Amino acid sequence: MWQSLKAWWTRTHCLKREARPDEARLIADGWNRYAQQWQPEQFAVLEGYHVRYLGDEWTAEDVTQNESTTYGLPPEIVRQFDRYLEQHVLNPYLPASAAEGMEIGPGGGRLTALLAPRTQLLHLVDASEAMLAHLRQRFGEMPGLRYYHSDGKTLPVLAPASLDYIIAFDVFVHFEPRLVYWYVQQIARLLKPGGIGILHYANMLTPLGWQQFLRDVEPNLQTRQYFAAFGVMCPPVMVQFLTALGLETLAADTRAIPRDAVAVFRKPL
Repeated sequence: MWQSLKAWWTRTHCLKREARPDEARLIADGWNRYAQQWQPEQFAVLEGYHVRYLGDEWTAEDVTQNESTTYGLPPEIVRQFDRYLEQHVLNPYLPASAAEGMEIGPGGGRLTALLAPRTQLLHLVDASEAMLAHLRQRFGEMPGLRYYHSDGKTLPVLAPASLDYIIAFDVFVHFEPRLVYWYVQQIARLLKPGGIGILHYANMLTPLGWQQFLRDVEPNLQTRQYFAAFGVMCPPVMVQFLTALGLETLAADTRAIPRDAVAVFRKPL
């Protein structure tokens, strides 16, 4: 039955697919518009916090407006979020010095600033040309950085098994499960044996994640409309993906980012 249904759907819908942007393109176009229109003074942020670079606002927004915008973290942590990321996400899993790594969706570069000093060659992959423009403006021609504009679902063609780590923060939270799995397949090929993957993603099983899911249901019911909607993901699904691809799950962390989850995994030696 499923083969017959798939064949029918392909015949009747193949001509219509080009008229509708796919999920990856919808997300990329939305963030591209965001980056094009971004102005540091347009955001209501925590008292004493200064928005300097694109992305600073994502951990500086006034927590009294919506606790979900600060990942469920208290203001005292949000004020020192870079240090918090280093202590709770990077240092426990990444080497202090790596030969080659990749960041998916660097945006304005808040995580890039932490990764660059510890990585000799860092590949920065973003589906938004405007985001990459902000990134280049911030880091210029800093040695060891390589910039790539992607289609939102395909990683650059690099040598297989060549990367010490691949990381994405605040990116996979907007992906639905199929797109997450599509990326993890590619990550598995690019990591060297013993290489580490760190993916921050949406978790609908947390109280804040469930609230976000409910907010996104009605406006995206017929088809996804909002580029920044949260993906319907959770740790058991992510662990299933990693296991199916032969990757070792090191952590399914739901504490570091209370609203979401962080998957840490390793390619077997």
